[in-house]
Amino acid sequence: MAQRKKKSASNPKRAGLVSLISAAVLFVLVLLNQAMGGRLPLPSAETLETSINSALDELYDQAGLSSVPTEAEGDLLVHFIDVGQADCELIQTPEQNVLIDAGEIGEGPAIIDYLKAQGVSRLDMVIATHPHADHIGSMAEVIDAFEIGTVLFSDVPDNLIPTTRTYERLLDAIERKNLKITLAEPRSRYDLGGGAAMTILGPLVEEPEGLNDTSVICRLDFGSTSFLFTGDAEKPNENALLKAYDSSLLRADVLKLGHHGSSTSNQEKWVDAVDPRVAVAELGKDNTYGHPHTEVVRLLEERDILLYRTDLNGTIVFGSNGETLQVTCERNQRVW
Repeated sequence: MAQRKKKSASNPKRAGLVSLISAAVLFVLVLLNQAMGGRLPLPSAETLETSINSALDELYDQAGLSSVPTEAEGDLLVHFIDVGQADCELIQTPEQNVLIDAGEIGEGPAIIDYLKAQGVSRLDMVIATHPHADHIGSMAEVIDAFEIGTVLFSDVPDNLIPTTRTYERLLDAIERKNLKITLAEPRSRYDLGGGAAMTILGPLVEEPEGLNDTSVICRLDFGSTSFLFTGDAEKPNENALLKAYDSSLLRADVLKLGHHGSSTSNQEKWVDAVDPRVAVAELGKDNTYGHPHTEVVRLLEERDILLYRTDLNGTIVFGSNGETLQVTCERNQRVW
């Protein structure tokens, strides 16, 4: 059962920001007034704060999001957990908990503590999008720590199956708990309870050249709200999905950017097909890869797509009641 969140009554960080903007605007107006010989009417600080608050609220309304960055609430919660330059997402439906990826090696204790803090005692589904260490690094520890239902892997060709200790530890954990691995079959659908459903869309690349090409791509639907999770899927998979599916299966409110916001993913025609209101990039602060790449950030800005980033925002949580979305960030810095 997903633990529900109570929304706080106020947002001190936003209040401080509005006051700072108001003071700056008032200072500029005073200078202009002096330059015009005192002929410019000056608004009160209260009037300025009201106008700025209204403008911020309108921006959030246009995105269909709550303007209060406090604890998200809803029948469905989707957590993009800050694990640095790695991926980890928790989905909580009214009846089930699903984990997609589990960060790098060493993140296990933090992930386990976070899941327990959300009331998780069982993971009904664990999805390893692909066996790179920044996606499965701590998955063995997570599997050891919780009751586990389905374990979903991508179908990796024999020539790409890793021989790393990280991958072996994961297989050992699965064997210790007598679990079976289910291969992700495109177009398969999983009922997650309470009206939530997960559809596997990919991978669809017939001859993958690397593990990123084997990334599980899945769509979460809850009422009229939707999320698209892409792992490290790059342009070949994006192209294959664009060719294979009707646009109605690709459109989503929230897009988890492929490959940490890299330009090897997230091409223009893909983003336009998904047509998200919000994008999320999971990445580490000052990472050596330059993620998210400037081209991707610019593409989102040109389309007025809100971007949330775990390097700046920390853990990001979306709440859905089936019709509207709320969002909260561990750190309330906004990226526009």
